[in-house]
Amino acid sequence: MSQDDESLCNSAYQYFKCAKPLDFSYRNLVSLEELNGNEKPLPLRVRGAPKKSSKSNRYRTGSFWLNKNYLKNVNGLRNLADRLFEMADYLSWLDLSDNNLTTISDEFLLFPNLSMLYLHKNNINDVVEAYKLRNLKKLRTLTLHKNPMCGTPCYRSTVIHFLPNIRKLDNVVVVRSEREQERKTLDKDVRVRLTNAYPEDFPCTLVSSKTH
Repeated sequence: MSQDDESLCNSAYQYFKCAKPLDFSYRNLVSLEELNGNEKPLPLRVRGAPKKSSKSNRYRTGSFWLNKNYLKNVNGLRNLADRLFEMADYLSWLDLSDNNLTTISDEFLLFPNLSMLYLHKNNINDVVEAYKLRNLKKLRTLTLHKNPMCGTPCYRSTVIHFLPNIRKLDNVVVVRSEREQERKTLDKDVRVRLTNAYPEDFPCTLVSSKTH
């Protein structure tokens, strides 16, 4: 990619990132399949809807609000984004707070530029689910508060350990002292579940546990 092409991509990404969000909150959605692409987004919360491309008729924004629904999963999220957004790869802000999600979906990993992810007020039980997000290298802001997982011992330090690139967790800035906490702060049960779920990432730990 030439320098001019790279500059063009960066400027386009910034445009999509700053554009008004596509707001499908408060729709009583149980499944993403209920959105077929013909529904009109809510304009009131952000004083208007994002613009559409005259060629593709898809929305020119990088923000997607699906909060305040009844979603139990986000199956098909990437396919839906490809239908709704001019550039689904530029999706940077995804709000799925206040739903009924029980896990953190691998679908999120299909958005390489995702930098803000809101998942608070759901039903996610296992803090190990947060480890899935480690491959989102641009993720900087994450909310998980008011999920059952938050009752895990050392919940905050555990998530920060999983995701060293985040700068804000549950609306609180991550400070240096939190990043410097050693791995031994991980709860024993969490460490076991993490090792069992991702043996390829912790081969030495797995071998050690089997020998005892």
